[in-house]
Amino acid sequence: MAKAKIEGSSVEWSESGAFDIRFIDGMFDEGNPALAGILRPGGEDPAPRLLLVADSNVVHRTEGLGSKIGKYLNDCGVALAGTPVVVGGGEKSKSDGMTSVRRVMEAAIEARIGRNDFIFALGGGAVLDVAGYAAAQVRGGVRLVRSPTTPASMVDGSFALDACINCSGIKDALRLPSRPYAVVIDTNFAPTVLDGVWRGGAGEIIRYAAARDAALLKKVAKTTEKIRNRDAATMSALVRECVESRFKKGRTDFAQWSALRMETMSGNKLPHGYAVPLAICIDCAYASEKGYMKQEDMAMVCSALADCGALDGLAHSLHILNQGTSILYGLDAWRLSTGSEAIEVPAGIGKTVVEEKPDRGIFEKTIKDFLAASQDI
Repeated sequence: MAKAKIEGSSVEWSESGAFDIRFIDGMFDEGNPALAGILRPGGEDPAPRLLLVADSNVVHRTEGLGSKIGKYLNDCGVALAGTPVVVGGGEKSKSDGMTSVRRVMEAAIEARIGRNDFIFALGGGAVLDVAGYAAAQVRGGVRLVRSPTTPASMVDGSFALDACINCSGIKDALRLPSRPYAVVIDTNFAPTVLDGVWRGGAGEIIRYAAARDAALLKKVAKTTEKIRNRDAATMSALVRECVESRFKKGRTDFAQWSALRMETMSGNKLPHGYAVPLAICIDCAYASEKGYMKQEDMAMVCSALADCGALDGLAHSLHILNQGTSILYGLDAWRLSTGSEAIEVPAGIGKTVVEEKPDRGIFEKTIKDFLAASQDI
């Protein structure tokens, strides 16, 4: 709830509020009361209505999902409002000139979704952004439940306090505040993703661990073969531990500036799951050059990425790495988004240091060295 403090002719506004984060295995299983308790706590009356926004990848890879969700909602007394909106997964839905966002908004308006109802977003990070952007605008903001289905969105994207859309070829150029009502994570959806998305999720866990949690990184390093072989139990355990760590030790922007820039350079064709591992290697190598990070620590991070398959997209990215000067324009884009060039770089494993003015010369050398080493892999 927004609060205001009035002094003279000035008004200071502050936003407060929290949202539920729940792990629910089999959240749409018959007789599972957990999700119903979030959507209709205490048997809320009148019952809220729900517009489902679903990732096409999840729908196509989960047999009978629509009927299962419909039956579950009916059993718990929540009406499915209108026809579910199926949105294409991946960056295309964020780069289509607001077409996907408008589809969700129009569906919500036609279904008469109100402030006491829900938009329920089930999908990867791009679909969560599209649904969140729409939810923030319909009737000044309706309740949004984010249910991430990719490992990366389970540990990072679903907790954002805004929703982002690409514009004029720039990744996440448009942003709106979009705080979820709840985040519901069912790790049973993780196996529905393609190999590249699975391994990209491991890369996102490594990004967080390298910056905030040394013990988690060591655990990932010991399970890389299981990750590469898509062991569902291993990924589920790592997702849970990463989320728990995040809320004890805080979020991190480590490696974001370079990942966002490389995605933009590719015309948003380079998947986020491919860009993040490259950005981690570049920023770790920079930290090593600056003396913040020991070489053996840098090697541990990069080896974990390679061993679990997170660097498998490297061969498709060499043309971008060959444009080191252009990658560094990402620091300018970062300043436009945050108001500062300051970035987090590793200071060992599990901790970072903030560089207020990154050394572009060292970064350019680092990118050239990484490109040369990459061509030998």
